[in-house]
Amino acid sequence: MNQLTDFFSKLFSTSDWPPRWYCGTWSDFHGWLYIISDLTIWLAYMCIPVILLRFVIVKRGVPLRGVFWLFGAFILLCGLTHLIDAVIFWVPIYRISALIRFLTGVVSIGTVIAMIKYFNDAVGLRTSQEYEYELKYRQKAMQALERSNEELKQFAYVASHDLQSPLKTIEGYLGLLESKYKSELDESGQKIIQTTANSAHRMRDLINDLLEFSQVGLGQDLTNVDLNNVLGEALEEMEQEINENKADITVGKLPQLRASRTDMKRVFQNLISNSIKYSRKGIRPEIHISVREKAFEWVFSVSDNGIGIDELYFEKIFQVFQRLHARNEYPGTGVGLATCKKIVETHNGKIWLNSEPGKGSTFHFTIPKDLKTIHDYE
Repeated sequence: MNQLTDFFSKLFSTSDWPPRWYCGTWSDFHGWLYIISDLTIWLAYMCIPVILLRFVIVKRGVPLRGVFWLFGAFILLCGLTHLIDAVIFWVPIYRISALIRFLTGVVSIGTVIAMIKYFNDAVGLRTSQEYEYELKYRQKAMQALERSNEELKQFAYVASHDLQSPLKTIEGYLGLLESKYKSELDESGQKIIQTTANSAHRMRDLINDLLEFSQVGLGQDLTNVDLNNVLGEALEEMEQEINENKADITVGKLPQLRASRTDMKRVFQNLISNSIKYSRKGIRPEIHISVREKAFEWVFSVSDNGIGIDELYFEKIFQVFQRLHARNEYPGTGVGLATCKKIVETHNGKIWLNSEPGKGSTFHFTIPKDLKTIHDYE
């Protein structure tokens, strides 16, 4: 301990040893060759960290930045040892030389450990050729996606025209049959007509829901929208359903954000309709819509006092055509929540729920504050 204290107390002392010129018999040629070599190495070692520093600053998002900083410090300290070796020819700062060499050793060990630790990560970094290959692959994937979108548009056209046209004919003739021959049919015949008409009606609902589901994300028009106005329009369009069920809906103040106005209205309408549909018998539906702000996103919540959902089905209900109840209990096609999930995910968000059977459910979904789509990078 005394030696350590003595070392640092005399760190800048030059009285214990003579300059290197006076140690041995240096010739001018040998001495200056040594000095010039050390200064040249020091100069090169100084340039390398400067280049690395400029690279890290200019090239944003450089992986393994910590290794770059350690390696730069190691090179800088190595160069400093050569500078001090040249200075010692005139100024015998041997203690400072020893301290710099010790620090160089510590940093070099840290650099080696870091390189070993991040070796697999470094091997996993892609080369420019790999990036070029991936870019070509992504371009082909984009072309395939565009073709798929065109096919979906064609499907939407078929669903909205070609499939519904014969369905209208079936419904028309069923109505004509019922009005013209109802008095001639017995109870069994009338039941057959009614059952067929109900099936045709369910088919129409299913086609419309599938059409809506297939159109999510196609030609998405993102604008700055005031969700207070969007929700107001949604509630106005649902006024009859709300009044018939005497639903009590409360709404907190909602933000303005960049999103698809049509899609956001669909989400609110589907979630509100879902809450009304699955209300408890004899209990007035109470629905509350709120939002809370986080660092990079908005978290929306739609709460109700309905029948609730068992945790086992939290994932299942977001799948297309997945229903937990018979149609005679609760009508529907099983597409609404799947549509909500698709809309939220096309907005780079996520949707989930908390629920307890018999006590109600709360659906949550997020929308990023700075929403970016593929069209923003074109």
